[in-house]
Amino acid sequence: MLFANKLQAQTQSPEQTLAAMEKCREQVISQLSFSDKMKIRAAMGAIQGNPDFLAANNAVNNATTSEAQIEARKKLAKVKLDLIEKQDPSLKTVVEKIRLAQTAVLK
Repeated sequence: MLFANKLQAQTQSPEQTLAAMEKCREQVISQLSFSDKMKIRAAMGAIQGNPDFLAANNAVNNATTSEAQIEARKKLAKVKLDLIEKQDPSLKTVVEKIRLAQTAVLK
């Protein structure tokens, strides 16, 4: 099974949850074509200065507890994916795959 099941996600420590979120994103990206990987990279570069992205990223950096960091990372992931999709609508399918994978981890 590629992603954690619901029971595992509920019993994970905050650190394990953060690692699982990162792993599922990497798994989806590793299966992309070279072209889509380059599109993701370009879209990420384009959103780096976006105020919503910067605010969500600052919230992650300023989180004082593991639980707060998880919530901030969830929000950052959502903001990032929303902005990537807006930046390059051709990445909608990729963004949806990443969202689906992260949802499986966070249930």
